[in-house]
Amino acid sequence: MAAASPERLSAACPFLDSGEIQQALADGNRFESTEEDPDTQSGVTLYACSYSRALESHVPLVELGVGDAPGFDSPEAAFRASARGCAGEPKPFTDDAVYCTTSQGTTTVTIAKRSHDRIRVAQLAFRRAPSDAFLDAYTTLAKTVAGRL
Repeated sequence: MAAASPERLSAACPFLDSGEIQQALADGNRFESTEEDPDTQSGVTLYACSYSRALESHVPLVELGVGDAPGFDSPEAAFRASARGCAGEPKPFTDDAVYCTTSQGTTTVTIAKRSHDRIRVAQLAFRRAPSDAFLDAYTTLAKTVAGRL
């Protein structure tokens, strides 16, 4: 898996391998990843990757979104913006990430850091509610993605 931070973003899946998802979640099933079509809004392109169990490829369990955030002057500004999708206050848990429960009861982990002279943001969306049982998995995955942003 490539660990170098790309100067220009062109995809989300290279930031996290499907095997890393499977290992972090301690899920015995093999996972597959699917790069979704990029979404451009207000001149900003967001890249997305969906991860699902190989036998349930139509049901994404985790989604990763990655993009440069030209409107933010700091990672903290990105964290404040991500709070709009949270049912409560986001909880910091690594130097570069916060997590929260969304209004739909799922978990979102937001990772933000300065990279290549701009703020780069990634979000991991899990199809399950936050649980202390998965906090180690969230931490592992957030640190992996942050290291590649």
